[in-house]
Amino acid sequence: MRADARSVQRYLAGQRWALQSRWAGHPSYLAYSRRRHPLAVLRAETELVIEAFPRSANTFSAVAFQTSQPRPVRLAHHLHAPAQIVAAARRGVPILVPVRHPRDCAISIAIRSPHVSLAEALDAYRRFHEAVLPHRDACQVALFEDVTTDFGRVVEALNAKFGTGYVPFAHTPENVERVYALIEERARQPVHAPVIHAYVCGLITRDELEAARRRAGPGAAAGAAGVERRVARPSSERRDLQERLGDRYREAGLTRRREAAESAYRRFAFGDAA
Repeated sequence: MRADARSVQRYLAGQRWALQSRWAGHPSYLAYSRRRHPLAVLRAETELVIEAFPRSANTFSAVAFQTSQPRPVRLAHHLHAPAQIVAAARRGVPILVPVRHPRDCAISIAIRSPHVSLAEALDAYRRFHEAVLPHRDACQVALFEDVTTDFGRVVEALNAKFGTGYVPFAHTPENVERVYALIEERARQPVHAPVIHAYVCGLITRDELEAARRRAGPGAAAGAAGVERRVARPSSERRDLQERLGDRYREAGLTRRREAAESAYRRFAFGDAA
């Protein structure tokens, strides 16, 4: 493919991403998501919503939470849509919102999706957190650093806020490794990926997931191509890219967007005044 054609394709993909990030704040996005991601959308039976801006430990939160519970808990998660948080707040459904600094989110998005610029990622970050800010009091806000180092304490805070009795995650190296193993398995898109999704959404038990794995047999997973860029866990392969993009994040051309995103972060994460 010619270089100019690739550039056009990359530009159009970036524009589609930006348009979808805008649409995700509108209630109609939930209707669309019920067709495309039916298990992950808020429903009458939803017990908990775990929702966040992309690359904010949404995956770790959902998997670590579900693996800790003695029974499946119906989760709505992973739309990366303010509309899901707003709808849950209005229904009084408990909501957990992990939040990460915009620098790290924007860089991680640009690595995972090279067609998305840092400018587009920062604009989307600001829109997301400004949209859910009026509903902050209806959410348990969890810093990315707390989610990834002591998720059990996050669940305890969730229980305290909403009067729930969920089992806190025991944040041991062994349990963390099990969470990342399931995240990696899911990222490799095995034939039983829909069963993994059903498990994380709280439709089936761990035993049913294990039975699906056995039926799939060895070698059921897809290859590793592209996994390092998209998998929701730490990756040594991404470190060089992170350093280069970190330099670009501080460029003068991004000052206005960077400051707006960082202001939205402070207001939502810590309740700071504008």
